Amino acid sequence: MEKMTSRQEQKIRTQQKIVEAANTCFIRKGMAYTLITDICEEAEVSVGTFYHYFNNKNDLIISQFKKFDMGFLEVAHRLIDNPDAWDSLIQFAHFFSRDASVSDKTLTLEYLKARVSLTVEQLFPRNRPYFIILCTVIYNGQVRRQLRADQTPQQLADLVMAATRGYNFDWASMDGAYDLHLRMQQDMPILFEGFRYREEYPYQLCDPADVIPVQNVPKLYEQETAQLREYCESRLLR
Repeated sequence: MEKMTSRQEQKIRTQQKIVEAANTCFIRKGMAYTLITDICEEAEVSVGTFYHYFNNKNDLIISQFKKFDMGFLEVAHRLIDNPDAWDSLIQFAHFFSRDASVSDKTLTLEYLKARVSLTVEQLFPRNRPYFIILCTVIYNGQVRRQLRADQTPQQLADLVMAATRGYNFDWASMDGAYDLHLRMQQDMPILFEGFRYREEYPYQLCDPADVIPVQNVPKLYEQETAQLREYCESRLLR
């Protein structure tokens, strides 16, 4: 790997400085009431410098969601290559709750609120890395007859994501009144019990070509999504 130049290192430091200043403002005033000038004043940078790194406030917010998503790329192999799909689902819930449970509760709530207001083009959940990984895990579990196949991988993944997002929002809205990580460790296996394969369920395995989402990939995710999709497609069981 090539060593970064001092200029590249400076750009990373400045960008991070802006993000940290934005987070400080979000905690203090809330995202809706934070202006770009507030962020620049907190970061001690010019407005022009802000626009050099971000097109607008939403662009900054999305960059932080991408940071969260990139953490899933680090564990993609572990989740997808695990021969026990049910165990991979448990690990998925563990990784999903990991970052939120150690961050500031107010800040987490602000980002969760922001996610609701972002458009499909800005942050389409079905094309974020964790969703692609999840669909791959579920499909392989269906092929192995470990997970029920009367619903498509995307339908089951939608259910997982609705539950995990719900826990994150509930935890943040209650100001972290309980241990999010522990709660999800206790409760998600109950949900996943309903995912197990049973002979009485219809076995309707979908076409492998329909497993991984392909529409509306945000520009911020294009490169990583393409690479991840290629890997996941190579790991689909036939």
